[in-house]
Amino acid sequence: GHIPFSSKVDYRWPAIVLQKTLIKDSMDAKLNRDFFAGGLPAAEHLEQLLKFETLIAELSSRFINRLPDEVDGEIDDALRRVCELVGIELAVLWQWQGIDQALIRPTHTYCADESFNTLEPLRQELYPWVRQQMLKGRRVALSSLDDLPAEAAVDRENARLLGIKSNLTLPLAVGGEPPIGALSLNTLYAERAWNEVLVNRLQLVAQVFTNALARRRRDKRLQESEARLAAGAELAGLAFYEVDFGENVIYIDERFRHLCGIPPERE
Repeated sequence: GHIPFSSKVDYRWPAIVLQKTLIKDSMDAKLNRDFFAGGLPAAEHLEQLLKFETLIAELSSRFINRLPDEVDGEIDDALRRVCELVGIELAVLWQWQGIDQALIRPTHTYCADESFNTLEPLRQELYPWVRQQMLKGRRVALSSLDDLPAEAAVDRENARLLGIKSNLTLPLAVGGEPPIGALSLNTLYAERAWNEVLVNRLQLVAQVFTNALARRRRDKRLQESEARLAAGAELAGLAFYEVDFGENVIYIDERFRHLCGIPPERE
């Protein structure tokens, strides 16, 4: 299922209208929740744990050499596979926009119930308290919405309207740098505990997403910088060359070749 969202900065929306058909949770999802809550026999517990570890390793390898325009599709598929494995019904990946982190918006979603829909796009104003926790690099783990503090009344009410029972939100950050986004994982059918076994592995998944998104942002900034440099050089009539002393190679651009009269076969 898909949840509509808007990329516009200026939001003026009516109250959320929720259209959701409650269906009985599947046995697989229940078994997965029991596993991570410690409710499965030891043998099945280890089997499910191995499945999750294998999935994390696979996701890590899949993102390593992905081109920038392939990252979004990989994240969508990874969200689905992780949620199906551990019994999470709604996942939303948010990303900060702009250098001042004034806006965070949802860019990827997964929902297990195709009948689930909101007539209003998700936006940051609905969850101001959680937003502040993400800015501070703090994770939020709520077995029940009643666990939210009094100052999170707006977040609690909007989560109830959306049908959320439990929530785990993890900041997406690399090292000591400001977070680039957040991963929100939610249950819609029943409350659940977020024990350390589950949280630690979901944190690894979040780190895989973080590394992929951060790498794509760096690549984009590099491409933009190179484009500005090339445009400036063209405007100023500059020529460039680069020397790699380790490889004993000299790289030159077309303008340098022309100015120095170097034939193409001499490069």
